Amino acid sequence: MATVENGKLIDPEVEVKLYTSIEHGALTSVASIVLHRTDSSSATGTLSAYEGGKTTGAHFLIDKLGKIYQTARVDQVCWHVGILVARCQAESNCDPQELKTITALLHEKGLSFSTRAKNLSRHEVAKTYPQRYPANSDSLGIEVVGKFVAADKAFELPTPEQLKSVKYLVDILVAQFKLNLLSDVYAHGAIARKEVSEGAQLLQSLLTGAKP
Repeated sequence: MATVENGKLIDPEVEVKLYTSIEHGALTSVASIVLHRTDSSSATGTLSAYEGGKTTGAHFLIDKLGKIYQTARVDQVCWHVGILVARCQAESNCDPQELKTITALLHEKGLSFSTRAKNLSRHEVAKTYPQRYPANSDSLGIEVVGKFVAADKAFELPTPEQLKSVKYLVDILVAQFKLNLLSDVYAHGAIARKEVSEGAQLLQSLLTGAKP
């Protein structure tokens, strides 16, 4: 059975290969998991970027053969989520006053779209999960190697080995942090201002056959 010791996931299928450049302070609680794609063809580039001091990254990386690397401790914040979208707006369940606030932030005159999006994200982060989508402060990130194919407007299909490893790792983390597979695991593209298809294939595979 997998265990966590000093933030390290101790499991025979996980190689601990930590990079302090992507660790940004104590992660005091884990409420969710976010699934990412690297937009690269191998794990080497991602690991080299971490080695070179890149500051953004996720807690785990899965290569095309299904090899699982732990790249940051699970008790450390990683900058992996980015700019959040408004959850109630995306799910069409805002109360009228909140929708008014969100609309005002998104359409504030005199500001660039980037600034308006960041202002809305800060507004969202001030909420508590699950009123908002996962933030860096309460989520773990899993990167899965795969290129974005512009012609298809989607990421390349994950390999069978990757899908097997994603399920293996997510099952461990869900059990370890007492999460709900159906409600606490997210595709990155659905929650942040990223390519909308990012992580969707991974989440769909996880949820296929999952019991309510």
